Amino acid sequence: MINSTVNPPKIFWAVAVFALFYSITGILSFLSECFVTDEIYNVLTDDERYIYENRPFWLLIVFGVDVFAGTTASLFLLVRKVMAFKLGLISIIATTVQILYFYFYSNISDVIGPTSMQMPLIIFAISFMLLLFIKYSIMKRWLA
Repeated sequence: MINSTVNPPKIFWAVAVFALFYSITGILSFLSECFVTDEIYNVLTDDERYIYENRPFWLLIVFGVDVFAGTTASLFLLVRKVMAFKLGLISIIATTVQILYFYFYSNISDVIGPTSMQMPLIIFAISFMLLLFIKYSIMKRWLA
């Protein structure tokens, strides 16, 4: 069976480029978490410092897996490879692990307030929509 692909429409390229830039912002966020300067650390409130200091190391690893798998998925989407789906799935699983930790095992909503969970849910929603788009792209044979 020949693995032929169909030329994708312009919206495909727009979404793929958006996904890449979106993923790069995730990497920048991850790097800022890894390399917090004293200036930034001193601006944090005592409660925010408590959360930062007591966050388990494995959660930072999950965050790294999330953003690097997501960025790699975005790159595979741009070069139209099916592997984008598997990497996107790894990324969204890592996102889910982080959200579950913050919802059920941390007191972040007590410290920062209920609005602290808005951004993680927005990130999950965007990641989920991108994963659906990758799946749709596979069904349309835009990816090989």
